[in-house]
Amino acid sequence: RGDLMDKKGMIFTRPRDSISFVVGAILALYGLIPLLNAIGLLKFTLPAFLTGLPAEILIWVVAVGGAYVVIDGLIEPKMNMLHPFLIGVGIILLAIGLIPILNKFHVIPFSLPFLGASLTPYQILITIEGLLLIIGGFTEH
Repeated sequence: RGDLMDKKGMIFTRPRDSISFVVGAILALYGLIPLLNAIGLLKFTLPAFLTGLPAEILIWVVAVGGAYVVIDGLIEPKMNMLHPFLIGVGIILLAIGLIPILNKFHVIPFSLPFLGASLTPYQILITIEGLLLIIGGFTEH
């Protein structure tokens, strides 16, 4: 029993690893499948109720996903090189998600021009968040 607990380099050793991986996979597939379909690499896509979500909802997914990446980075062991990377990229993604939300509530007077009615920027950001969480899920401890 002591040998199992002392081994280094194990993956999915904590519930957080598994949860990060599963949430990351869901986000990555949610963003990636419609993107690949749009450029003709996939002949199928997600159901219309998922692909037809308005940008107002997707920006919340980006903001919450960014917050999750930050939290995942904070939980990473400090000696792991992913620790500062996940925190930094997560903060950027969180800010990208929060700026339009705060603008809509008239808290700040500006928004981000590259986030418009097209769903493509949101799908790209959500895919990035998913991939970061998948990578975080594979962290060796």
